[in-house]
Amino acid sequence: MRKLSCCLILAGLCLPGLLLPSLSGAAELERRADAYVETHPGIGIEYGSLALADGTRLRTILTRPQGVERPPVILFVQWLSCDTVEIRPESTGGWARMLRGMVRDSGWAMMRTDKRGVGDSEGGPCDQLDYDTELADHRAALAALRARSDLDTDRIVVFGASMGARMASQVAAGSPGVAGVLTWGGGSKTWFERMVAFDRNALERGGTDAAEIALQMRRQTAFQVRYLLEGQDPPAIIASDPAQEAVWSAIKGTSPDNHSGRAFAFHHQAQQADWVAAWGRVEVPVLVTMGEYDWFENRAGHETVVSIVNRRQSGRARLEMIPAMDHHFTLFDSAEAAFADEGGRPDADPFLGLALPWLAER
Repeated sequence: MRKLSCCLILAGLCLPGLLLPSLSGAAELERRADAYVETHPGIGIEYGSLALADGTRLRTILTRPQGVERPPVILFVQWLSCDTVEIRPESTGGWARMLRGMVRDSGWAMMRTDKRGVGDSEGGPCDQLDYDTELADHRAALAALRARSDLDTDRIVVFGASMGARMASQVAAGSPGVAGVLTWGGGSKTWFERMVAFDRNALERGGTDAAEIALQMRRQTAFQVRYLLEGQDPPAIIASDPAQEAVWSAIKGTSPDNHSGRAFAFHHQAQQADWVAAWGRVEVPVLVTMGEYDWFENRAGHETVVSIVNRRQSGRARLEMIPAMDHHFTLFDSAEAAFADEGGRPDADPFLGLALPWLAER
């Protein structure tokens, strides 16, 4: 297996002799057999590792503009799924375009960390990772950034996207050195409220008639009460009442042993997370963004974030809604087309046009 230590990649060349300070003193973390190296014009890249308290090592990717001493740094807190944060050269989707734009055009350093069991990271499997452990890992990444002398650790922006937008509030709240929080597509409602609304959105946008929606939502909400509010595992609910198997199967993203690719414990703990309280402890500028056609989330949950932050200081937070964009940085001609994922045009520029000027002011 090819190995790559914490090397700086300049102009597409890996120069092992030029080592940036490591995030940890851990031994070199091996690369996957099919590993590749990101390259970005004018950007240095450090493939490092984050050593956690339990000995697990996570792959970190730190990009930074060449020729800039102690640049400010973005900590990226990613999505729900167990996908890598690496940007593959052939990737042309909206998420890859967004990450490339942040890396290449922001003028900031940015650190991404693969979850346990993802990419080169040890531990896992990711689909069994719970919420509290994942949150603790992101907090450890922030602490590691603050310990570096080659970055401006008084200017750290926590950038949370999708599920990471919710976690960002808990990572940033009360943390020294955080100068701002940027979010994309993640509100503040409880996980129970979010998941019930998500299933209703799917039924409504899928063309289900009103009477059937009402019936399905009564059944699904009752199931979600037992699952998320009472903390029961779906297999136990089904074992107690076999008729509930059809209800569980009708909820989006479900399988016999996980939900949306994550462990039941992840969802139980997410329901216990108090994002409203966390946002109430954020005392730095916040830019909240979402797409007009994002059916994963709703505007009200984003407006709540802005309202909470602005209670402490008026004007500190604002919401920007990007017209015609979905959850995945893709533009569509209609909300119906976005739900069906038909005719989309990946384009992160409208988001970058908001995020990059905001970063420049931090």
